[in-house]
Amino acid sequence: MIPLADVAALEGRLGRTLTGDERTQAEAALVAASAQVRAYGLPWPDPVKAPAIVVTVVLDAAERKARNPEGFRSETQGGYTYQLPASLPVAAGLTPSEVTQVQRAAGFLGIHSVPMETLGGSL
Repeated sequence: MIPLADVAALEGRLGRTLTGDERTQAEAALVAASAQVRAYGLPWPDPVKAPAIVVTVVLDAAERKARNPEGFRSETQGGYTYQLPASLPVAAGLTPSEVTQVQRAAGFLGIHSVPMETLGGSL
């Protein structure tokens, strides 16, 4: 299936042009993030018709992967240490908030009425 966002949009977020292996990895990250979003939401076969928040979530996940392809949680150089929160997903995974946003865009959250029948009659 076609990713819900394109490399050009990801490049805009990163502020640079991706080439070679980096571009190939970005394309794979967009495909993976789109698959995650579709698993929690709807198929959205036409990316142009996908809700803007869905595209944003795909780009957020793909950007995390592009900025941290190895999935490091922390790194240290001399006296400097950088650490990501343990709750932040690595690769193209989604945060709980992103999952909620996708489900809301798909209309899966809220109160719903479901007709039920039992013993041959309606309840």
